[in-house]
Amino acid sequence: MNKYIGSYRWKQVRSAIGFAGIRLFNMPFKGWAKVSGSTYQVVIPASTYAPWLKDKSFSRMFRKVKPNSLINQYQAWELWLLAGNMEMIPGDILEVGVWRGSTSIIMGTRLRIIGSSKKIYACDTFEGVVKASGPQDNFYKGGEHKDTSMGMVSGLIRDAGLDNICLLRGIFPDDTGDEIAGKQFALCHIDVDAYQSARSVLEWVWPRLQVGGMVVFSDYGFPITRGITHLVNEYYQAPDRTIVHNLNGNGIMIKIK
Repeated sequence: MNKYIGSYRWKQVRSAIGFAGIRLFNMPFKGWAKVSGSTYQVVIPASTYAPWLKDKSFSRMFRKVKPNSLINQYQAWELWLLAGNMEMIPGDILEVGVWRGSTSIIMGTRLRIIGSSKKIYACDTFEGVVKASGPQDNFYKGGEHKDTSMGMVSGLIRDAGLDNICLLRGIFPDDTGDEIAGKQFALCHIDVDAYQSARSVLEWVWPRLQVGGMVVFSDYGFPITRGITHLVNEYYQAPDRTIVHNLNGNGIMIKIK
């Protein structure tokens, strides 16, 4: 009994030390944000649960696509989970903002593993960011991330052994929306970096999104894409959706009616 109590108390002590260390490490970032009047700071959560460490399929896939990816591991894990968890919701997956195809491959691999019949419609100009430099955008001016091509992404998808991803080239929805206008969607991943571009996608997909479906904005939590933060925050009081600010950098919009 004494041995058990001693072990339990030591775990409590280690936990307290860990939380104190995280709070201490957060202090300068929090202080600077307060002094500068900013709503941005380096965020270091105290939670430590990391299930991706034991998911070998995910870890293997993320290592493979990371050289061609701009998202972090935590965002990638969320897309991996959602692609599988949305199986109960009718409809396909829409992704706008593909760059080199890493997130399409992540979601497509997850769908293949669970035996899903869903398809991913992956849309990009393959010529860089569009509809940028509006008043809400603080960094992107247009044309960034053009170091890709449809041929490159097609090759990476083929190397991954996937046949559930359909690439659409052009500005979405302006150029390619009509090609899938009759589809319904369970999940939409928006990674376009600019306010007006993201708004155009959201307005197009929302009436085609099933109740219970989600829109994931991968640029929500970052200081160089404040236009996306502004866009998502505009809908906080909308009666037909719930907004989740995820500390991994994603903003999630859930359709509730």
